[in-house]
Amino acid sequence: MTYEAINKVLCAVDFSEFTPETLSQAFVFCQKYGAGLLVLNVVNEKVYEELERISGRLPTLSGVAASAISAMEEQRAEMMTELLGRLKDEGLPVKEVRHASRIAVGVPYERILELAQEHGADLIIMGAKGRASLSKALRFGSTAEKVFRRATCKVMFIR
Repeated sequence: MTYEAINKVLCAVDFSEFTPETLSQAFVFCQKYGAGLLVLNVVNEKVYEELERISGRLPTLSGVAASAISAMEEQRAEMMTELLGRLKDEGLPVKEVRHASRIAVGVPYERILELAQEHGADLIIMGAKGRASLSKALRFGSTAEKVFRRATCKVMFIR
């Protein structure tokens, strides 16, 4: 059996109550193994598809969906900066780990898998459960399960 080094990690976060722990574990892991880290948040496009559908029927709402997506991306970028700052203040090795963050729009599990491939990730780290209320009743959240089933690299869940 051969073992491959883990050099690049993608950590998917959703800003749920589980996000700080998930991201903390990702930073500690990356520091220990010298891996680079891409922190990813995906804005679920399904919310905006509904806005787009409604705005198509009401001319006064034209362009609302595009504005809402842009505002959400800005808000998530601010949340990411704040979260990374808070983790750094708590003593996590934020400065010691090569990392970048990215906000993407799309179907969460699809974008996670696409960006893991694009980034050349050897490992995806994510929370086992997320924002969706239904996921609280399940062992894994639906996004986590879809990533697990379709990923071509290793996947680590944080509970």
